[in-house]
Amino acid sequence: MILPSKIATFVMLASISLTLTPNSSAAQNQGVMNADDVTDFREDGSGAFRTHCIESHISFDDPLVSPGQPGAAHQHVFFGNSIVDAYTTPKSLFQAEETTCDGGTLNSSAYWVPTLFDTNGERVRFIDPLFYYKTGYHLPAKSIQAPPRGLRMIAGNADAQTVQSARVVKFRCSSWMSDKIWFDPGDPLDHVPYLPDCPADDVLEIRIVFPQCWDGENLSSANFQDHMTYPSAATPPVTGTGSCPASHPVAIPEISYNFAVHVDPDRGPTNTWSLSSDMQKTPKPGASLHADWMNGWDPEIMERIVKNCLNPGRECGVGLLGDGEMLRPVILD
Repeated sequence: MILPSKIATFVMLASISLTLTPNSSAAQNQGVMNADDVTDFREDGSGAFRTHCIESHISFDDPLVSPGQPGAAHQHVFFGNSIVDAYTTPKSLFQAEETTCDGGTLNSSAYWVPTLFDTNGERVRFIDPLFYYKTGYHLPAKSIQAPPRGLRMIAGNADAQTVQSARVVKFRCSSWMSDKIWFDPGDPLDHVPYLPDCPADDVLEIRIVFPQCWDGENLSSANFQDHMTYPSAATPPVTGTGSCPASHPVAIPEISYNFAVHVDPDRGPTNTWSLSSDMQKTPKPGASLHADWMNGWDPEIMERIVKNCLNPGRECGVGLLGDGEMLRPVILD
């Protein structure tokens, strides 16, 4: 499902290297196909690529926060790489024989978020989620470089005792109308950092945005956040006027997880729903939203995405590689 509000090179330092097994040429051939769609330049100067990864499994594992400890975390919904568990490492991601992402094992990345429950305590499934790899609105498109192998990070705070920044944790009802000036009128950034009360039969939009400025040295950090940070913000409607700080000078794609959930009145008001991580007495439902990511992309494919879609500021839609090919679509629910 595409959100109603938006139809919407890195040179590795010699001292940073991981021995990861690349995907086979056979997998590559199976993961891409010819594309008839034509990409075009985006009016706002940013570049965008999206991909579907549907739910793969649910567990109480967290290979970042609780590595080697099965069942030690709150419940998570995993997308993409179906072999991810408490013992997963950047290297083991590439042992997957299949994934639930467009392109199959060309994208063996691990994506996971806390489980969402309705008022009745029933799990709310994330149907046809989209995972964005964009330039974002803040950094110049030409500055974006492919993320390094082995990079892993967390966006948001599972233990939040106050509401988080709406630049990171985003909720909105698709029926909301905004009269403010944004970077893209089709992508109003009038989100709130907690679950709002959306009308029945509306669509609840959920987005979490990862930091895109890397320190250029560390593939992780103790909290999986300090090696990354957010760029300085551009002012709408002009994109690309922000920058990465000197401490984190390498710009990578802005990764965000995007979910759209139909508001069924039988599930109760959306502002009474909760996340599995909300059990820590958060100030408002949904305030503990966070997400984890481990890079399992085939390096060649990611380089093509950056070179063909992001750097020139092109709209590559869902799965288009900008060169006449696309990732083979996963079968959606």
